[in-house]
Amino acid sequence: MQLQGRVSFAYIINMKVRLTYIFFLLQMILPFQSVQGASVDSVLQRKMLQEQQTFLAQMKPGLQHLQMLAVRAAINGDDTQLQQIRQSRNHASKLPDSLHAFYPTPDICIYMPKNAVRQKRPLLLYLHGGGWCFGSINSCAQFCAAVAIEANCVVAALDYKLSPKHPFPAPLEDCQRAIKYLRKHAAEWGCDTTQIAIGGDSAGGNLALATALSVQGIAKVIPIYPVTKLFTEYTDSWTTYGKGYGNDAELLEAFNEAYGGQQVQHPLASVGLASDELLSQLPPALFISAGHDILFDQTKELVCRLKKLHRPVIYEVYPTATHLFITVPGQPTAFHEAVKSVALFLNSAY
Repeated sequence: MQLQGRVSFAYIINMKVRLTYIFFLLQMILPFQSVQGASVDSVLQRKMLQEQQTFLAQMKPGLQHLQMLAVRAAINGDDTQLQQIRQSRNHASKLPDSLHAFYPTPDICIYMPKNAVRQKRPLLLYLHGGGWCFGSINSCAQFCAAVAIEANCVVAALDYKLSPKHPFPAPLEDCQRAIKYLRKHAAEWGCDTTQIAIGGDSAGGNLALATALSVQGIAKVIPIYPVTKLFTEYTDSWTTYGKGYGNDAELLEAFNEAYGGQQVQHPLASVGLASDELLSQLPPALFISAGHDILFDQTKELVCRLKKLHRPVIYEVYPTATHLFITVPGQPTAFHEAVKSVALFLNSAY
């Protein structure tokens, strides 16, 4: 983009950050009627709806049912099908040439822009989705790369242990250890050790919230359509979007059982059950929801609680998008809007 006159790129970024901060403050003082979230405009909504319809129409019939059977077989001791599904989904993707990606440890990948900067960069630990049973660093590589470039930050993706072989709290403990590791090494990558954020989508969003509630000093948390309760509640979104919208109820229930086991009521497993005292410790948060998602009501309920506790929360809703737009190609408008929102949030200061 060619800039006119004497307006610098840095000035434009600073103005965007300031405007984001103003929007954040307004959200904190507006009445609670706005808890539904800030929605995208009508043009983007129509585009997201078209992409969602095409995405869902192209999904293989019965795929999620087969995945559910594989998860339940693994719960019962036979993970053959589960391992096959994991391998079929674990493909490395081509990353932009402007990005440097490397593994400082076997389970952490760092995504770092190649351009030099004078100031210290924010650092985001990102946790992939997949119901705690599927997924890998490759699942979220495109999103991590896009955020790193858009925000001019460093993103670390984690291969946490997967369920049902490693149920709660093993994956969460991996996330907690990763935060400690990143704090120790952030300065080596030109990052601000006081600006380490954590985020994730779906199951990864659950882990991000649980980590932020259990590890002190996390600067920001970014849950994207997170699981907040590991049990069935027949809310409007559960009954309306529980089949055919990218996250079927029978599969979600299998995921919840595989991860939660006998501890589904634990407040760091079902973060929606966390006490007000615990939620009051949550750092500034950016929540992003898909409107056509079985998990929508879970997120809305948690955001409402946080706002009543006067916690700093920004809530964005993409009303016509559905689950999976972060890790599964097919809903590019929702994907790119999320990238921009996350980048602005990471670079905002309050």
